[in-house]
Amino acid sequence: MTKVSSIKKYRLSHLLILISLSLIFFHSCSQSNTIEIKLEAQEVAENRGPRWSPKGEKLALNEKNEGLETQLKLGALPNNSWSIRLIKTSESQYYNTLFVDHNQNNQFEEFEKTIIDPTESRGKIWSSFNEVVQLTVNDPWTGKEVKNVYPISFWYVFDPREENPEKVLRFSRRGWMEGTALVEGVEANVLLTESLMDGVIDTNDSWAIAPKSALKELYDYRYNRDISTHAWLNDLAYRIVEVHPSGLQMILEPFDPGLSRVEEAEKLDIYAPDKKAAHSGGLVKFGHDFQQAEERAKKENKKLFIDFETTWCGPCKLMDKIVYTADLVVDASKNIIAVKIDGDEHPELAKRFDVKAYPSLILLSSDGKILNKKVGYQSVKQTAAFLQTKKEPSD
Repeated sequence: MTKVSSIKKYRLSHLLILISLSLIFFHSCSQSNTIEIKLEAQEVAENRGPRWSPKGEKLALNEKNEGLETQLKLGALPNNSWSIRLIKTSESQYYNTLFVDHNQNNQFEEFEKTIIDPTESRGKIWSSFNEVVQLTVNDPWTGKEVKNVYPISFWYVFDPREENPEKVLRFSRRGWMEGTALVEGVEANVLLTESLMDGVIDTNDSWAIAPKSALKELYDYRYNRDISTHAWLNDLAYRIVEVHPSGLQMILEPFDPGLSRVEEAEKLDIYAPDKKAAHSGGLVKFGHDFQQAEERAKKENKKLFIDFETTWCGPCKLMDKIVYTADLVVDASKNIIAVKIDGDEHPELAKRFDVKAYPSLILLSSDGKILNKKVGYQSVKQTAAFLQTKKEPSD
């Protein structure tokens, strides 16, 4: 063997070693950037838990044996199914008893029932129940089947004013998944919660991260993010690389969104232009008597602006705060009769104007013809333009 070939072999060997070390180093660095977090299912407790819930899902109810029955199915495993039954006891004219077949033996037993006192709100009768089912999931750490507590709110609503009331049982999750981790030297809590209530954690759902010293952020809907998007821990952003369907495990990594947390907040605030609009202390002068407003509009030959709202409508409250106090909207409303109507308190008016969502804005001519109608939050500019709608020329 020549000296040259020996040197070549040495150099090749040395190069391979360097490449191997580089790969090991790269692998270690890439792995060290990820954070694996173990989470546990949580039950509602005072001052703990998300302060928001998604829109309730519906379960169709069938009449059976002088009661109403349905089936709740959750999760990815076949044994997550529970029979549910609603009945009225002899002392109640409304549904006040809920059975959940917790032991899944297709029988409704005494220990599986919950009795409540139905309540009246906005002219409707509400039968509300809190339950906890045991959701079977695969444990990512052991590969075995385990149980996750799954707290649920059920409610049945009866409207005595409806001719053919919808027979459905609505439900929404009350629980969530939570874990802790040391992230870049910060003690943090991480939350996973369902937005689509199917018992599986995936990209349809939500997450949040917050310092342990500021847990209110963790449960505040304003800091809640879709699982497919990043979230902020102080001034650093992180995203989910992987989440287990059980919600018991997630992996995070640092993420650079290309802008700061403050810059992103300003960019994402769709209400920023309305907040920054001129507000000089005026407001739209709303009445609350529809008949009186209708008669006045006809008598004074003015347009009638009807704002359909409810006490539980968030966008309605926001429009009250930043839209109906904006100078542009106040000026546009000066020669208009404006009236606010609570759709829950006046279902006859909601039916007359085909109102099915809130807020609903309706502009009428003085003789009662609909000139314009909008549903949902309207910006300052949109509302001003809406109020300035011209009456269409007659044929």
